[in-house]
Amino acid sequence: MKLDEHKKVIFFHLLLNIVFALFITCSSYYNIPLKGGKDVLVYLIHLCIIQSTFAGILYIISLSKVLFKVLFSVLFLVLGFLSFWVYSIDISVSSALIHAALTTKSYVVKDLISIQLVFFVLVLVGVLFLVFKYYDKLEKRKGFLVFLPISVVLFCLFFWADGVRLKSFSSKLPYSLFYSLIEYSSEEDLPLKNIKKTEYTNDNDVKVVLVLGESVRADHLHLNGYSRKTTPKLSTRKNIVSFDKVFTNKTNTALSLPRILTDEGIYSFPQDSIISLFDMINSKNIPTKWIGNQLLESSYKTIVETNKEVIIIDEFKSFWSFNKKQDLSLIPKFEEEISEHNKGFFTLHMIGSHWWYEDKYTDEFRKFLPVVDSKYIPSMTNDQMINSYDNTILYLDNFLDTIIKVLERQNQPTIMVYIADHGEALGEDGKWLHSHFQSLTNPAMIVWYSNSFEKTYENKVNTLIERKEESITTDVIYHSILDIFNIKKYDIQQSIFDCKE
Repeated sequence: MKLDEHKKVIFFHLLLNIVFALFITCSSYYNIPLKGGKDVLVYLIHLCIIQSTFAGILYIISLSKVLFKVLFSVLFLVLGFLSFWVYSIDISVSSALIHAALTTKSYVVKDLISIQLVFFVLVLVGVLFLVFKYYDKLEKRKGFLVFLPISVVLFCLFFWADGVRLKSFSSKLPYSLFYSLIEYSSEEDLPLKNIKKTEYTNDNDVKVVLVLGESVRADHLHLNGYSRKTTPKLSTRKNIVSFDKVFTNKTNTALSLPRILTDEGIYSFPQDSIISLFDMINSKNIPTKWIGNQLLESSYKTIVETNKEVIIIDEFKSFWSFNKKQDLSLIPKFEEEISEHNKGFFTLHMIGSHWWYEDKYTDEFRKFLPVVDSKYIPSMTNDQMINSYDNTILYLDNFLDTIIKVLERQNQPTIMVYIADHGEALGEDGKWLHSHFQSLTNPAMIVWYSNSFEKTYENKVNTLIERKEESITTDVIYHSILDIFNIKKYDIQQSIFDCKE
């Protein structure tokens, strides 16, 4: 009889975890592109590990009848509700999603309700009822002295595995909800210095567009001598200046963007207060607009929110999503916003060349073949990885060319400055993506200016061309933008539009 009770407890928890995995954990794997049995096996093992670690939590809370019925009900229904959206549209459970959920208007919630969602929730409730019906028949503490230590070890395994796999476990349900809540609750405002708005109105009727790229290396641009024609449209344009000697030691977005968008340089020690580029421009009564295709991370969210207006497209999907909108989706809103003002500063934040490369461009730009056909990198050849990456550069070339066409239709002097936040590892020492420091330190940087800008700011353009061969850092963006707007609070040495002498 004793053995039978142990078996019942084991069987219940096996069944509980299978149900939990099917309704919740598997959702984070459902949209992952895989090819072949090996790829599927690797991610099946990954899924089993993450579910096994959570099995420890489920066992511990099952020891108390009240705790299990209350806490498991909340977990299963909330996580199940989220998994519906992960399964159906591949949303990313993040702090941005938590913020949106807490601030969404009632009419928006109403629009999200569908027959499919109602049916899914009803199934969750039905499954929950069956789980509790089985649970009530158990002697909950049978095998307690054996199962509890195993559960603790399994839970601790999560922290080790997540560290080894660079947070690939904490980015997936069920853990992503808890990490998102922690990130949301711990978000703090950066020590931004308050810049007072002056009565002074800037007389420079110029439109400046800053395009923030993602993971683009300077040495993969044909403009910079790369053997492949990755920039066919930009290469035939006039008024293009490409900088191939840009350096950053901040090789991830969370560290790089705050340095690009404030007066805190890449070598600066943490400052008591930093100045937002947008605040400086706002102080001179110049409109600032941010249009992004990436969720705002806590490290630069406060900076971005100093813009007069912030627009995030596809706001519930991060770069973890495999069904995210491509960057050309930014163009309609950008064209609408830039046409409303005689002058202004407009920032476009791209998803760019972030992994997974194949959903970052359309079929039209699938020129270099063969391309990657699985997210499991060890099963890919070097050629597949580099071909797909270079196809994202082709898409970037078209994206920037499209922006330039919009700017050419403006009546005022216009200029576009493109800078990638960092580069990308492409097989150096067997490293890929964001995992190899040296290959990430040379981001791409391109400047285009209109004929009217050249006529109005001839000295700046001449200096820009003269300095294109210099070694610079990403710090130049902050100072160069202020220089364009003639806001006299920049470092002359750091502006690509000002002579160093």
